[in-house]
Amino acid sequence: MARSKARRKTTAVQRNVRQGGDLQRLHIKVSSPRIVMYQVMRGMGKSLKVLLGLMLVAVIVLGSYRGVQSLFLDNEKYKLQEIDLQTNGYLDHARVVDLAGIDLEATIFAVSVEDVRERLSDLPEVVQCEVQRRLPGTLEIDIQERVPVAWIQCESVGFLGRRVNGVLIDENGITFPCGGARWQASQNLPVITMRTAKSENFNHGTKAQHVDLMRALHLMKTFSEADVRDEWLPEKITLINDYSMELVCNNESAAIFGMYDHKEQVEDYITIHEHCLAENRKRKNPAMKQEIKKMNLIPRKNIPVEFKKQPAQPEEPVLVKPRIRTTH
Repeated sequence: MARSKARRKTTAVQRNVRQGGDLQRLHIKVSSPRIVMYQVMRGMGKSLKVLLGLMLVAVIVLGSYRGVQSLFLDNEKYKLQEIDLQTNGYLDHARVVDLAGIDLEATIFAVSVEDVRERLSDLPEVVQCEVQRRLPGTLEIDIQERVPVAWIQCESVGFLGRRVNGVLIDENGITFPCGGARWQASQNLPVITMRTAKSENFNHGTKAQHVDLMRALHLMKTFSEADVRDEWLPEKITLINDYSMELVCNNESAAIFGMYDHKEQVEDYITIHEHCLAENRKRKNPAMKQEIKKMNLIPRKNIPVEFKKQPAQPEEPVLVKPRIRTTH
C-alpha cells in the first residue's frame, strides 16, 4: 500500500465572531464618478415619475371639479327657485335667509346644506333644524322653535321684561331673545320678575341656572294644567324671597304662593275666587259686590283674604220740611 501523502499544515485564521455566533459581515462601498452619475440619474428618474403622477392626479381632480361645476354648480336648471320653510314658530323667510347666509342667486348644489343646518341650529330659539335639497330647485328647511311661556325681568342682568328685544323663557327654563315676528305673538305673555340674579346663571339656548326661577315656572305649569278662568291666570309673578312669590292675575288681584305644594295652593286659589264670584252673583246691588285684593296661600288653614274697599253706599235722602216764616 502506498503511503498516504502527508497533509500540509497551514496557519489557522482566527474568525471574528460576534456575541451569539454571527459572523461579522464586511461592507465594501465602491465609489466612482460613473457610479455616482448613474445613481443621480436613477434618482431623478424616480422623482420625475412621482411628479408626473401628481400632475396626472391634479389634472383628473381639476377636470372632475370643472365637470361637477358645469353640470351642477353653474347649471341654471338647478338654480334655487324656492325655500320651503316649515316652522312652528315665527322665523320668516327673510330672517332665515339672512341668518343662514343663503345665496338666492346660486344653485341648490352651491348652497351648503350642512352649513345652513348648523347656523340655524345654533340659534337659541331653535330646538332642531333639518335641511335638504329637492330637485330641481327647492331647498326644504324644517325648523322646530321653542315655545315661550313668559318674559324674564331682572335689572341686574339687563333683562327688561316685556320689550321687543326682551328675553323669553320656555317651559323647560331655556332662555332666548325675542326677535323677528315673535313679539306680536308673545307680548301678552306673563312676566317673571327676579329681584336679584347673576349673569352667569343665564346662557341663551341652555337651561337657566336659577332655582327660584324654576319654581316660578313650575307654578305656571300648574296653572296651565288646572281649569282656571282667564281673568285669574297669571299676568305677573314676582320672586319675593327664597320661600315665597307674589302672583298678580289678569284682573289685578294678587296672591302669595310658596315655592312648593303648588297643586294644593292653586286648588285653594280657584276655590276662593269661585266662592267670591258665586256670592257676587247673589248680590243684586252692584255696590255690595266684593273684589279680592290679595290672599296668602302659604297657610294650609285659615287662608287670609283681603278685599278691595267698596265705595260707600249712598245714604237715603233726608226730607226736610221748610219752616213757615212768621210776620211781625
